Amino acid sequence: MKLQVWRVLEAKYKRIIGLRQSRHSQRDMTPKDEQFLKDNLDFSYMAAADNVRLMSQFTAKSREEFSLKTNSLVLYTPDEAGLIKRLEEEAALCAAPKGHALKTLNGVNIGCGDRQINEYLLPVDIMRESEGADSTGVHHAFLNGAVLANPEDLPFKPETLDFIVALHMLEHVSNPMEILQYWNSLLKPGGGIGLVLPNYEYTWNAAGDNSRFGHKWNSSTSVFRRLFDRHLADQMLLEQIGTLPHKISFDVVLRKPGMFKPFAISNATSSHSGAELAQMGMMVSDFHD
Repeated sequence: MKLQVWRVLEAKYKRIIGLRQSRHSQRDMTPKDEQFLKDNLDFSYMAAADNVRLMSQFTAKSREEFSLKTNSLVLYTPDEAGLIKRLEEEAALCAAPKGHALKTLNGVNIGCGDRQINEYLLPVDIMRESEGADSTGVHHAFLNGAVLANPEDLPFKPETLDFIVALHMLEHVSNPMEILQYWNSLLKPGGGIGLVLPNYEYTWNAAGDNSRFGHKWNSSTSVFRRLFDRHLADQMLLEQIGTLPHKISFDVVLRKPGMFKPFAISNATSSHSGAELAQMGMMVSDFHD
């Protein structure tokens, strides 16, 4: 299943990016190009407009390799960034129980930022707008309708959620495995957790992140696998990891063992019509407690 998902996403990525690369005549970097970039890029702020302009002439693969060699943030073109965002969201939504439409499920998007992802997901975050100029590392945009809650204390009962997604959120907590264990307790049997995390080798080292809201640990597929084996393997299944074709981030899908049972309207909620209640003398009134 994992290999099949990866091939579908890879084919889609290569097809779309390939068309855009040919349109813009992107090329692979040569050693001479790499040296020129090392001498001319502003490594203190990789997202600077001049950096993007210089890097955009090269293929995404070349830019990723350059990032790894120079321990710098990998840059993508705006078109590529939009595609990467969509692929991340598709991968995370694989956490939803199979065979059920999202409109029939109770899913939450924790640390939503400005990413709605899907209209049937409930957005949750620690803020709806910036705390002010003194705060650093906050989301660049927000959802005004987000439920305000901390990731370690969500307003849901145990075994009430069908699935959870968290995109570029878990790297911002210092105790990721404890958080995942807690989220697992909120899932119904058969429910899932869909994560997208940055690959620190193509972003930055958390040991140098001074932001209160910044990265708290260095995430990668190898690091996550080790943490999973140590802390989660006896509680959850690692259903999917690392299927995304780009290097800046990776996906994870965890599954709670058990048979999934979707929501159903109970008889206690709606067993009789008003007419039936009246006939049975059970309709609530001023004279009937």
